Amino acid sequence: MGLYDNLGDTLFYTRGIVHLYKDMSQNLDLFDTSNFETTHPLYTTKNHRALGKFKSETGSLVPLEFVGLRAKMYSLLVPDDPKECRIRAKGI
Repeated sequence: MGLYDNLGDTLFYTRGIVHLYKDMSQNLDLFDTSNFETTHPLYTTKNHRALGKFKSETGSLVPLEFVGLRAKMYSLLVPDDPKECRIRAKGI
C-alpha cells in the first residue's frame, strides 16, 4: 500500500490487492463514486463533490498503467476505453 502526493493537487493511492472494489465497498464513505456507471454496484451520489473524498479519474474503469513525471505531468492508460486514456502536461 502506498500514498503518493508528489503531483501538486493530485493524490495517487496504490494498493497491492486483487479485489479493489471489495475494499472500496467496505470504506465507501471515503470515496466519491458519482462518476461510476449507474449500473456499477458501488455507484452512489452520496459523496458527490464532497471535500476530502477520493474520486476515480477514470470512473469505474480500471487503469492499467500510470506514469507521473512531476506536478501536473502524467500519463494514464485505460485499456478498456481508449477515450479515458489521459496525457496531462499542464503549464508546459
